[in-house]
Amino acid sequence: MIKLNKLMLFFTIICGILSAELKIGYVDSQKIMSSFEPVRQVQIKLEKEQRKLENEMNNLMTHLDSLTQDYERQRLLMSENRRSEKEKELRKLDENIQRFQMEKFGPEGEIYRKQNQLLKPVLSSIDEAIQIVGGEQGYDFIFDAMTGALLYALEAHNLTDAVLEELDKLGTVTE
Repeated sequence: MIKLNKLMLFFTIICGILSAELKIGYVDSQKIMSSFEPVRQVQIKLEKEQRKLENEMNNLMTHLDSLTQDYERQRLLMSENRRSEKEKELRKLDENIQRFQMEKFGPEGEIYRKQNQLLKPVLSSIDEAIQIVGGEQGYDFIFDAMTGALLYALEAHNLTDAVLEELDKLGTVTE
C-alpha cells in the first residue's frame, strides 16, 4: 500500500512538472469567424451571389412549371409526335435545371468554389495571427476549442520524421 501511494505521488509530481513545462492554449474559431470583419464581408458577398443564383434557379423552375402547365392543358389536342416532342423538351429542361443546381450549389459547385476563393486570404490572415501569438507568447500548442484541431505547435514537438525513421527500421509491411 505504501509503495502504491509513493508511486501515485511520483506520477502526480511528474505530471505537475510536465504540465508546468508545456504551455497550451486554445482559440474559439467560431468567435473569431463571427467577430472578424473580413469574414463578415465575405459572408455578405456570398449571400449576394447565392441570392443571384437562387433567382436564376427560380426563374428556370418557373419556366418549367409554366411549360408543364401549358403542356397539360393542350396535351389531349396534340398529335402523338407533338406530345412526344413536348415531353422531350420538358425532360431536357428538367435535366438542365438539375445540372444547374449541381453546378452552382452542389458539393463542388460555384458557390462553394467562390466561398473558398474569398475565404482563403482571410483564413491565411487568421492562421498568421495564431502563428505570431503562439510564437511570441511561448505556446507549445494551440488548439481550436470548437473542433479540437491543432492550430499551432512548436516544431520541437513534431515527431513525424522520428516515426518515419522508425517505420524504415521496421521495414515494409507485406501481406
